[in-house]
Amino acid sequence: MTYTNDQRFLARHLDNSDEWILKIVSVQTRDAGIYECQVSTEPKISQAYKLTVVTSRAQILANRELFIQSGSDINLTCIAPQAPGPYTHMLWYKDSELISDSTRGGIRVLSEQQMKTSNLVISRVIHADSGNYTCAADNSNSDSVFVHIINSEKHAAMQHELASRILVPRILLTVLTLFYFLERVIK
Repeated sequence: MTYTNDQRFLARHLDNSDEWILKIVSVQTRDAGIYECQVSTEPKISQAYKLTVVTSRAQILANRELFIQSGSDINLTCIAPQAPGPYTHMLWYKDSELISDSTRGGIRVLSEQQMKTSNLVISRVIHADSGNYTCAADNSNSDSVFVHIINSEKHAAMQHELASRILVPRILLTVLTLFYFLERVIK
């Protein structure tokens, strides 16, 4: 018998054997811990078992936001190292639509089941390739990154705008420092 009110826990006896099995349906992280099997003999016989529950998560090996120049290639790698056993599917999505080789030319998905990895390669990206890319593996939580496709002129403008944002505070700091020293000299 099992000593819990939780209906997910079931004790099973194998016919014509001395073996009993504890089955836990829909295992959750809170189920982790020490479980003890006891036999009602005198003296009591017991055996403790430690259950570790691993939450598998797919992981894209990249920053959460990527800036890729138009005409370049995207190469995203996804791993699911804690997935139980080899997965049967590791799928890629762009903005919740399944990516396949037929979506547009120049797309390759290369997966290795035993290594629990998948690579998404998109050649010669264009602005329409900007979006949220998600990797989803069997029995794992998914992971996403956002890819921005930028043109070289826009990139140069962004660099110039960033430089001017940094330059203005430096000039202001220099002027304030100069006023500070002038004030001290005059006094």
